[in-house]
Amino acid sequence: MISDTPTLTVDNISKLALPLGTQIVAGGDSIARPVRWAVAVSVDSPLPYLEGNELILLIPGKSDGTAIVRACIQANVAAVISLAALPPMALAMAEMAHLPVLQLPANSRIREVERAIVGLLLDRQGYIERRSTQVYQQLVQLASENVGLDRIVHELAEYINKAVVVQDKRLRIQVSAVPPQFAADWDDIAELLRDRNNLPDQLQDRHRLPRHTSPGVRQQIREDGLSRLITPIVNQNVGRGYLSFIAPGDSFDDVDSVIVEHSAVVCALEMARAKAISEIEKKLRGDFLDSLMIGSVAEAEALAEGDRFGHDMTTPHIALVIAWYGDKHPSSRRLETLVNGLISGRQINALARLRENELRLFYASDSSTPVQAARQLADEIRAEARREYPTARLAIGIGSLALRVNDWRASYREAAQAADIARRLKSDSPMYIGDLGIYTFLAHPDYRDDLRALRDSTIGNLINYEEGQRADLLLTLEAFFQCHGNHTQTAELLSVHRNTLFYRMNRIAEITGLDLNQPDVRLAVHLALKIHRLLTADG
Repeated sequence: MISDTPTLTVDNISKLALPLGTQIVAGGDSIARPVRWAVAVSVDSPLPYLEGNELILLIPGKSDGTAIVRACIQANVAAVISLAALPPMALAMAEMAHLPVLQLPANSRIREVERAIVGLLLDRQGYIERRSTQVYQQLVQLASENVGLDRIVHELAEYINKAVVVQDKRLRIQVSAVPPQFAADWDDIAELLRDRNNLPDQLQDRHRLPRHTSPGVRQQIREDGLSRLITPIVNQNVGRGYLSFIAPGDSFDDVDSVIVEHSAVVCALEMARAKAISEIEKKLRGDFLDSLMIGSVAEAEALAEGDRFGHDMTTPHIALVIAWYGDKHPSSRRLETLVNGLISGRQINALARLRENELRLFYASDSSTPVQAARQLADEIRAEARREYPTARLAIGIGSLALRVNDWRASYREAAQAADIARRLKSDSPMYIGDLGIYTFLAHPDYRDDLRALRDSTIGNLINYEEGQRADLLLTLEAFFQCHGNHTQTAELLSVHRNTLFYRMNRIAEITGLDLNQPDVRLAVHLALKIHRLLTADG
């Protein structure tokens, strides 16, 4: 409940009695003025007798309001509230005199606003319950008009005269409304908000947020006193994000706690609606991608369909195939959520579809180096997966550049093959089809028996010896080829002395009976090692 105070300020009345959407158009630095009473006056009439610190509500008339604003300054009123827009001259006078001027939304009624203010002045404790309901109803009304979360947040920021920020469950900022006083260092403030370590302890676990019953947590976020009032956004009994009001710590009061609680409910409704729309759009795009993959959509039809949901199909695309592997890993649905959240949060131009435990992603890049851009995206997905699920393993394959829609299927097949090789090699690094070279041939299932025979005839003795002795000879041989036969670099890579390396290389020659100084022999051994890696990965 609101604490009992002897007087109310212009700021208090603005929050508690004025309609949502009311704007401070002059004298915003003086809204802490105390208010004695409220009086409605026509702009065409002289002011009645005033004792000072009254709120003057201007009833529109023939006059433009300049004269009555001058009279209000002389009478030392607390603030002027106007339904009609006042002329620039009147606002300039008010600003110079530090007289707050507030402009009501166009659909407001002066007499109703007057009654609300008087009711608040007479009984603050009793009025707060009614006002909290009104605030909620006004927010719900905005939401029902489908104005979107961005508009709601900006209306709210103007109403409370504070920064308002909506973040998702990963603390990515979805919507923010930033007053001018924070614009210069907003990047630094946003960085503080994105750091999960800065969250209050009771809000760290999003699955426990529904148990959080306080209307908000007050928290100082910077040494200069900058603070936030933060509360969870909960939908379907799970925390979906956070709503924060940000301002100097001494500017918060109990009213803000009431408003933040109701605002979080409306944000939850708005986010749920946006998610429902997103799910429908995602299904439509996914069905469209399925049609492309089975070849049932002509290129002209694909271009037109892309236009319908705002995706430029004429831009060159690259396919990525992403899938968990290993014994224990999260669900494919969580992978889809992770990837969709990343591409949405960073406004990446892509189409995605979860199908048969793999996520198919078609990435449109206007970069001059599209393959490099696709690699960077794959690295970001891998990094995000590691942050969310540190023990899970992710295979990512990247296909070649598809210049036309008809090339998408080929790019997908290449990406799927690259992802399969990444899985078989237990590689966490994204694999681009253009880098795999001989692996694309070696991975072909029809050649499995012939490949095993070639491997066994070349390095079979070494494999058998390694299983019994564990002498790191296979590792040494792979490092030797990785360093292109340079003994110094190989020794450095293995962190062994050159003499140790020479001993191992001699043992390899003795066991295999092969002369690695011969180019053809080197080629055969190198190929046999690659075959061994794939066959071992297959089990």
